[in-house]
Amino acid sequence: MSSKSSTRIAEPLLGGPVGIHLGAAGRRFRSAQAYALAAVLGITTFLALALQGPCLSSGYEQPSASARMCAGPLSTAFVGDTNPEVLGRAHGGAAAFAPLEARLVDLFHLFTNDVSLFMVGVLLLNTAGIAALGAGLLVLARFRGWLVAVFASPLILFTLGSTLDPIALALAVWAMAIFFGTPPLRPRAWLAGVLLGIATFINPLALLVLLALTLSGPNPARGLGPRNPRMMLAAATLTSAVLLVVDLSAIDRIIHWYSDAVDGGSFASILLMAELGDVSVWAPLWTIVSAGVVLAVAVSLYMVRRTGLDPAVSACLLIGGCLLLAPGLMPWDSLWLLPFIALSIRRWWVLVVWTLAEAVFAVAIQLGDVSGFEIDEGLDSTFVALFTLLRLLALVLVVIMAGENLYRRGIRGLPVTAGPPRRGDEPGNAPTDASDAAHGEPQSVGRKEEHESGHDSQRTRRLD
Repeated sequence: MSSKSSTRIAEPLLGGPVGIHLGAAGRRFRSAQAYALAAVLGITTFLALALQGPCLSSGYEQPSASARMCAGPLSTAFVGDTNPEVLGRAHGGAAAFAPLEARLVDLFHLFTNDVSLFMVGVLLLNTAGIAALGAGLLVLARFRGWLVAVFASPLILFTLGSTLDPIALALAVWAMAIFFGTPPLRPRAWLAGVLLGIATFINPLALLVLLALTLSGPNPARGLGPRNPRMMLAAATLTSAVLLVVDLSAIDRIIHWYSDAVDGGSFASILLMAELGDVSVWAPLWTIVSAGVVLAVAVSLYMVRRTGLDPAVSACLLIGGCLLLAPGLMPWDSLWLLPFIALSIRRWWVLVVWTLAEAVFAVAIQLGDVSGFEIDEGLDSTFVALFTLLRLLALVLVVIMAGENLYRRGIRGLPVTAGPPRRGDEPGNAPTDASDAAHGEPQSVGRKEEHESGHDSQRTRRLD
């Protein structure tokens, strides 16, 4: 009996493989698309700067800054304030800062006490970070149209003046590109470790990107060359050790964060809004549960690593699983999901639902802070809890779709919808487009490899 499937036998009668008559986009079209995406990112960044404009002229003191949706941890700590006394919000202040952000505040305090001048410097740094993030994504994804979900994201609007997370995220994205040597870059594992080590002292979520690269490096998705993560891990450890020695307050900040970890956007904050339990109970509990989810996801990825892991999908699952049950989930934490979601999920409606949920929550949390000063002016905690719950449901959808993407790829990095085959797509031929190889999307898929099991679910689904 023939080992070929019925759809494989009928291909000559049906006109050949799926997509054989489709043409591939030329270099000029893809370059034009990249310029268009860069223009969208520029417009989004300009709107984010315009959102900070009223606070630059009127000051960043709450509640006026919160009412204008341009308040953030950096400006609050620079003027010596803390977060308002609102249910479900962390106390905040300079003690809860990341070490590198605290050093930036101390550096500017040596020259000026003007918060507006300080925020101008922060906005310039974050604008450079967003530009670097966009360039890194274009290197990783190579002119993919769905990157508009990143470049037009409302998360950029509401986080540009909050923390230094745009810089840390740009370092993480470039670390991924450098680690795998995405063309035209050469692989530099030690440099990727240094970048991730620095990003960790802005937001510990960079450790999950490091974990994703460690898991996927030896057995990446097809189109990416295998990489040994030992040099990256050594460089990240050494960089972290040096920064710990330079900044001895880092350990004290970690202890303070652990005791004041419950913040807006999480299930723990909803419980506090409902006046169920106390921070001293929920902070350690949800932190341990979140770490347990990360461990479970990491073990699951390790078990299926032999057939190939997409680093972007691995990072999306690890970060999404961590944030889902984390004690705090503010908009700048969701910013870490943004590039990896765009690289992992190809369903537009999922991206639209998630970005809308993030935009609504970002507005709600700012207006909820106003109620800490003026009860009649701010948003009631009941509505903040409702928008938080809807946002968490959207995050659950994102994690499910990222896992579904991993399943459809057969844990091998295959895209959900295969690209049109091209000439030379025979076993042993290299991909004809370096951009697809960089993203883990092979253009050459051997027919023998496709039908080793005698079944081709993708073509069957297309024909059905």
